[in-house]
Amino acid sequence: MVVRCAFVRVTMRMPTERKYNSRKMRKTMFYRLRSKLNKTIYDFRCKGVLDKPTLPPLKDDVVILSAVGNHDLIMYLVAVKSFFARFGRGRAVVLVPDNFDDANLKILVEQVNPLRVIRDGEVRVGRCPRGGTWERLVSIIDLLKEHYVIQLDADTVTVGDIGEVIQCVERNQSFTIGTWANQTIEPMENARQNARKSTSTHVQILAEQNFDRLSNFQTGSYVRGQSSFAGFAKGSFTHEALEEFSVEMSAVLGDRKWNEWGSESLASNYVVANSTNAQVLPFPKYRGYVPGESLEKGRSFIHFEGTNRFKGGAYVRKSLEAIHGL
Repeated sequence: MVVRCAFVRVTMRMPTERKYNSRKMRKTMFYRLRSKLNKTIYDFRCKGVLDKPTLPPLKDDVVILSAVGNHDLIMYLVAVKSFFARFGRGRAVVLVPDNFDDANLKILVEQVNPLRVIRDGEVRVGRCPRGGTWERLVSIIDLLKEHYVIQLDADTVTVGDIGEVIQCVERNQSFTIGTWANQTIEPMENARQNARKSTSTHVQILAEQNFDRLSNFQTGSYVRGQSSFAGFAKGSFTHEALEEFSVEMSAVLGDRKWNEWGSESLASNYVVANSTNAQVLPFPKYRGYVPGESLEKGRSFIHFEGTNRFKGGAYVRKSLEAIHGL
C-alpha cells in the first residue's frame, strides 16, 4: 500500500515537471535566438567601426587588455576604439579562445596593432581555476611586472571625459567601477557583514560571507566593484599572491563552488581593493547600464552587460554615437 501510494504520487508529479522543463527549454531557446538576432543587427549597424582609424603601435607601458570571443569582434572594436579616443595612450593585448577564427584574428591585428595576442590555452593558471575568465585575470597579474594594466570588456562604450582614469594611471593607482554612489574601498569585515544580510547562494556572496576564514581577514580590504572595467597598478600584485587567495577561498567554499562563474570577478575586486590607494570611480559617471535610465547626461563610461545589453536600443545608439565621433 505504501509503495503503491508513493508510486502514484511520483507519477502525478511527472507531467508537471515535464511541462516545467519544456517551458524552461523553450524560454532558453527563445532567449538564445533573440540574442543572436540582436547581435547580428548590432554587428550590421556598427560595422562602420572598421573604417575608423586603427590604434597606433605606441611604445607605452600601459596595457589595455580584453578578452575577445569569435562573436565579439565588432563590439570589442567599438569598446577599444571609443576608449582609446578618450584615453590617448596604451597598447592593446587581446586574450582569445583557442578556437578563435583566423579571419577574425587577421582583422583584430589590422585594427588594433596588439602588443600581444594570447590564447586561453597558453595561460598558466597554476593553482587558480581554469575557465570562467580566470585566464584573463591571471594574464593581467602576470603583466603587472612591467605594465599598468586596464581590463576593458568588449561590451563597453566610452562616451565622455575619463579624467579620473587618466589620473589613476598617472599616479599608478588601481581603480574599479562601483555599484552604488559614494562607494569606497572598505575593510573585509564590512563586506562580510553586508553579505550576511543576503540569502543568495551565488559564489560571490558566499565568498564575502566567509571572508573571516581567510588568513588576512584582519588587514585585508574589499570592494564590490565590476571586473568589466578595472585598472591594476604596475607592481601591485603577484601571481603567487593570487594563487594563495584562490587556494584559501577554494578550501573555504569547496573546489566545485569556487570554480563557478563569478569567482574571478570577486578575485578581481579583491586584487584592486588590496592595491595601495586604490580608487572607486565616481558613480554613475562610470556604471553598468540599467534599461530605461537616461544616458544623455553625466555618463562617461557604460557597461552594457548580460540580459540588459540590447534592451531599449541604448547599446546600439551609444555605439553609433561613439563611432561617429572617432
